[in-house]
Amino acid sequence: ILLGPPVLMGCLAVVENLRAGELGRVRNLCGGRLPTALGRSVANAFWSLWLTALALPFGRGQQPHPKPCVAPPVILVHGLYHNPAAWFVFRKRLAAAGFGDARAYAYSSFGPSFAQIVSELAQLIRETAASSRPLTPHPSGGRVLLVGHSLGGLIIRAACAEAGVAEAVAGVVTLGAPHRGSTLAGLLALGALGRGLAPAGTVVSQVRALPVCRARALSLHIPTDAMVLPYSGSLLDQREKDAGWMEACLGPMSHVGLLYNKKAAAMATAFLRDCSRDVGRG
Repeated sequence: ILLGPPVLMGCLAVVENLRAGELGRVRNLCGGRLPTALGRSVANAFWSLWLTALALPFGRGQQPHPKPCVAPPVILVHGLYHNPAAWFVFRKRLAAAGFGDARAYAYSSFGPSFAQIVSELAQLIRETAASSRPLTPHPSGGRVLLVGHSLGGLIIRAACAEAGVAEAVAGVVTLGAPHRGSTLAGLLALGALGRGLAPAGTVVSQVRALPVCRARALSLHIPTDAMVLPYSGSLLDQREKDAGWMEACLGPMSHVGLLYNKKAAAMATAFLRDCSRDVGRG
């Protein structure tokens, strides 16, 4: 029973990528060993999904107190149906890399509109930037770094289009963000926010129509994502690439497993460190 959801999601991923004509591309990204890659992804989904579910109650409590550090503060934005507990491993890896001030932004997946969630994150970014220790003279009083998983990546993109936000952002990392939407959301998502993640859904359509965030950005995705379907739903548009956004495909794992993967965290922290050095150079 416990293995049922990951196996079902893996089967849906194969069917949807086949329907979209992208299964061959996924196979190539998996080194030609698609069955092995899917098996690894299902196994990864099994423990990561249940670990995340068990950790959810701990995300409703008080946030850890930020540790003093010279690096810009990091704001973490969780995905659909998650809460700040999603970051308990990633936050420790950030701290080990010198990012001791990592703050999780919490929102409800039911009730608030996407616009409200975005507006509240934008306000948090402005306040955090204004109160942070400035590494260089800057009109915002400081800079922040942003990391978003899944829907969190789209929330960040939309917040960066709000007034006074883009200039306060030093860098952005997205993990498994449905930049072009997910057909799975249109089929199975609960709530307006989740349904808005369909390829032609309100959330995805709104984000893709906004100006591209001017900050440096890195999008990390995987070929075996069973929640962002088909594979191309994870990819950036050409306009983001033209604006300097970068993307990288990691090895086979699950959508939620991205939160716990050492390589994903290492790539994210290395990128954020580069962005921090840019702030220091002014």
